[in-house]
Amino acid sequence: MKRLFIADVHANLPAFEAVLRDAGTVDETIFLGDILDFGPHPAACVDRLQRLNARAILGNHDLAILAREGNPVMPSDFLDWGEWTYGRLTPAQLRYLRSLPRELNIESCGLQTTVIHQLPSAPYLYPTMSDDILAHFLGDVPGRAVYCGHCHYLIDRALNGRRLVCFPPVGQSRNGDPRAGYAIEEDGRLQFRFVRYDIETVVADIKKIGLPELFCERWIRFLRTGFDQEWSRIPASKGVIE
Repeated sequence: MKRLFIADVHANLPAFEAVLRDAGTVDETIFLGDILDFGPHPAACVDRLQRLNARAILGNHDLAILAREGNPVMPSDFLDWGEWTYGRLTPAQLRYLRSLPRELNIESCGLQTTVIHQLPSAPYLYPTMSDDILAHFLGDVPGRAVYCGHCHYLIDRALNGRRLVCFPPVGQSRNGDPRAGYAIEEDGRLQFRFVRYDIETVVADIKKIGLPELFCERWIRFLRTGFDQEWSRIPASKGVIE
């Protein structure tokens, strides 16, 4: 079996399509959450995920957008990107998203594996963290292996006889490499890959949204470089989450 793992698309259709082209034909796709938010193509990305017939779970940003229903935002001089995202989704797309679970149980690389968007005890994980700290956050999440997204960094670590994998993001890299990331499982091994995509199309579409000018400029730099002073910040301590 050839299996595709993708996470954190964040409404970035060119990055999503580039990953699918690069991966080629697969037998199964596993999506680890956050199809929505902070990108210009929410509806198109939900449609693309549905057409894949992927085994998919919800991420924290997906849940935040779904929570907008019945909770209107107070009028403001600044466009609310989350409200904008919610307003682009059809009732059918919202029903599809609400139907998705928050975790999956699969067998991957010969191990019983829990697939979740983020570890419940950790806001974020960083590749600089020690094995002891990562094992602490892994806690009692079941499975010989635990696969997640959310942290936007690639982590693949053996921890006391268990495996923790954080998959790289498709649509919002934070490590200074703006390429879209994903993984292929084949012959009992995970192979991590990175592919270039048409960032300037995403930039042009972001400019059409109507975001505050300084925020828009900052977000465009982030997309082009894969780095932001705040969003890419890794705590200096290997054991402290700030």
